[in-house]
Amino acid sequence: MRIGIVEVGHWHSEGYIRKALDLGLEIVAVSDHNAQTVQQCANQLGCRAYTDYQHLLDEEAPDFVFAHGIHREMTKIADALVEHGTPFVMEKPMGVDWRQLAAVADKAERRGLFAGVVLPRRCLKLARELLRLKEADELGRVTACSQRLLAGEPQRYHDWNVSWVLDPAQAGGGPIFNLAPHVIDLLLLLSGQEVQSVFCQSSRALHGLDIEDYSTMILSTTEGAVASLDVGYVCPESRYDEYLSLCTDRLLVSTKVFDEGTTSSAQATIFFRDGRTLEVSEGPDPEDVCFAETIRRLQAGEPPIASIRDMCRVLRVINAAVESAATHAPVVLS
Repeated sequence: MRIGIVEVGHWHSEGYIRKALDLGLEIVAVSDHNAQTVQQCANQLGCRAYTDYQHLLDEEAPDFVFAHGIHREMTKIADALVEHGTPFVMEKPMGVDWRQLAAVADKAERRGLFAGVVLPRRCLKLARELLRLKEADELGRVTACSQRLLAGEPQRYHDWNVSWVLDPAQAGGGPIFNLAPHVIDLLLLLSGQEVQSVFCQSSRALHGLDIEDYSTMILSTTEGAVASLDVGYVCPESRYDEYLSLCTDRLLVSTKVFDEGTTSSAQATIFFRDGRTLEVSEGPDPEDVCFAETIRRLQAGEPPIASIRDMCRVLRVINAAVESAATHAPVVLS
């Protein structure tokens, strides 16, 4: 399989490259808007370099693309990939406006193209266990959810030469665009419910940057569930602090965590209302699972783990949260 990687300067691209090589995939070309960055990467891989992803698609016609990009450019890149008919998955958030992304989702669906978004929390061992319970009709109706995903200090984005992440004009915002997709998607996936209203409070108090460094979102769903979701760049160095509590009419899930620098799943206990308990231990790296499963699904002719449409639903909530934080009022999704 001939692989192309778009916007290879993104901090996640190194992981994709390693995983692709581990699986024996052939990386034929890479692109990035920064000529020095892309040439250095191409030299290391022994492949061709492009400063324009359109040229990569035209000249190389790769079998599959792993796409990244500056948030504000992502929807345009996704649209180009769909127009070329190139199967791909893209890093979240796939853009900054859910309506623009929805038009790309419509086009990809009409063409039956394998086109997805990378949301590796779907591949956490705990998430997979909860989805198994849902399929077996044991999860129950979600009534409440609390999630926390706090990452390290923003200086790391300067260190990784992706300072655009801290520029709201290019990134859309801070952790609300970069981290919130993971927690919002998990809520939507497990609950199967639509978000009805969003209230968000954001703060820049810790780092004093143009982007927010902490956001709290209160969501309510059409079926009466409520969720509290916290995201931020507040942990010392590159540590993570993660938590999940999920309440249904059948069970309660509780995680116990302070992650010491990785993003692996936390140990969790599922307390069933009939008296049973189930311990869920840490599983393999969800990003590794997500990568391997993406390739398997592509080769098997199955849909991606998460679709562009899934990301539209998430991005719509993010857009509402940004509006709510600016107006200090709840936003109702019609």
